Amino acid sequence: MHSVYRHLPVVIIFLGLLIATAAELIYHAGAGLVTGYTHIYYLVIIVTAYYFRFWGVAVGGYLGIIHIMADIALTGSVTSDAMIRSASFIAAGILSAALFSGFRAEIPVSEVIQNSMCRVRARMVSEKDIIRMRQECDLPSLLAILTFGEMDTRYAAIDALGRLRDTRAIEPLIESLKSDAYSGLRWKAAEALARIGSPAVGPLISLLSDRDEDVRWKVAIALGEIRDPRAIDPLISLLSDPDSYVRSRAALALATIGEPALSDLIGSLQSEDPVVRASSASALGNLGAGGAITPLISLLLDPDDRVRSEVISALSRIGSSVIPPLIEVIRTAPPDRRPALLIPSGDPGAVSPLIEMIEEADPDLRRELAMALLESGDPRLSVFIEELNKEVPSPGRLIDGLSWRR
Repeated sequence: MHSVYRHLPVVIIFLGLLIATAAELIYHAGAGLVTGYTHIYYLVIIVTAYYFRFWGVAVGGYLGIIHIMADIALTGSVTSDAMIRSASFIAAGILSAALFSGFRAEIPVSEVIQNSMCRVRARMVSEKDIIRMRQECDLPSLLAILTFGEMDTRYAAIDALGRLRDTRAIEPLIESLKSDAYSGLRWKAAEALARIGSPAVGPLISLLSDRDEDVRWKVAIALGEIRDPRAIDPLISLLSDPDSYVRSRAALALATIGEPALSDLIGSLQSEDPVVRASSASALGNLGAGGAITPLISLLLDPDDRVRSEVISALSRIGSSVIPPLIEVIRTAPPDRRPALLIPSGDPGAVSPLIEMIEEADPDLRRELAMALLESGDPRLSVFIEELNKEVPSPGRLIDGLSWRR
């Protein structure tokens, strides 16, 4: 059966040429009919060009020759119509062969059968089989399941490939991350690539510009988990991504990378793009970087609301260690700017975490802050300053003392 199917195109073309030869002898040379039946020639030429490319030109030439010979047998000479039709057969062969040469070569029948068998086997395996494959380091079988398996077995195969940490799995996993129809499988592929580690960094970085935001944020998380310094600059660039969730995952990834990303993040606080400044502040807050406290405090007067909000949140996450430098900055700032440094957003509720840390700070630090605010000459701060001077401020009274800013 295999041999018959393989030679079927040859059989069809051979029969077509026999029929064409008979038609020229019977209809053209015998009955004097020169048109109508020749349309079938183009089908023979096209079929030949599809399967055998430029052999279609040879078939067109053969059909042209027998058409001319039949015309000579009929009229004793070659008419212009016969010459034009013969030339059109050859032209059809050339054009068809050129067209089909740009197509992908047909898949061999053996490959089709092999893929079908792989698909059947992949759908018959269980999770226990996949565990055994991982234990035996059976990479080809796991990759076959990734390609042909059902969703649950593909999920297990991806997990196994990540645990094997075989670099030969990187390309198939990248393809799954980029194009799989199921988001859960794309996430599992990103997780597996993170397990493989540094060899996967380059291919992952190439996906940070993917048009699908779902791919970009998954890649960012994977790069953060790998913690390779090569990913820092691309992730910094991702802080300006148009999608807010992608930006947040890039910030989280940079925080996961940790200390190697610190200087780049601090430098990004000076970006002209407020989105980058806000995302960098968020990353520094996630990192809990004490070395970023002073640069963050300097952004409390940023003109952009989002930046100020992220800075406040970042300082709150860093913890009580921000209070001494914050008070120092307020104390040394021009008196008229000190209240704005304390409540940069204009809403005391937005800075309540900072106010709560001030409430729990050393009494001497609070009195130092009270003195600095007193020098601002703003009478509306009187209740707040009064609470700061107490040994133990009344619960909630510090925030109440700033209620005029609402």
